Amino acid sequence: MPSCRVNIALFSSLQVLFSLSYFHQVVAANNGRGFGDKIHWRTLDDGKKEAKASGLPVMVIVHKTWCGACKALKPKFAESKEISELAHNFVMVNLEDEEEPKDEAYSPDGGYIPRILFLDSNGKVHPEITNKNGNVNYKYFYSNAEQVVSGMKEAQEKLTGLKPHTGHEL
Repeated sequence: MPSCRVNIALFSSLQVLFSLSYFHQVVAANNGRGFGDKIHWRTLDDGKKEAKASGLPVMVIVHKTWCGACKALKPKFAESKEISELAHNFVMVNLEDEEEPKDEAYSPDGGYIPRILFLDSNGKVHPEITNKNGNVNYKYFYSNAEQVVSGMKEAQEKLTGLKPHTGHEL
């Protein structure tokens, strides 16, 4: 009888381990949080470390799960082939809910959401890179993919000195 209990305990432990492993894979595959699972997203700390090591600029998107404007931007962002291609030229950081930094540098003109900010490879926020086609009162609010693409191109040029390319050029 004791060996039966050991077998049941062992089997149950294996089930738990398998379930946790599967859960981890699902979470890892869903780190886009609606903004695109084909983009390699990082946390802010990991993103800053990677930017410093790689020399790439950082794009940070700050959003909330309950935000209507955030929910509206997600499919536009996720379905944009151009954003996905330009993302290779950045370290992409996706901050949701309580992950929003408390540092005022991440809310240069207010705490509205969603906000998209660009940092240089040393982790410094560049508040001069704004949505030139958006509302002047909410400079870091982007409502469509075209605005995001424009911001990404501006950031790439200003922060790396390189003209942006998406792979469409020959």
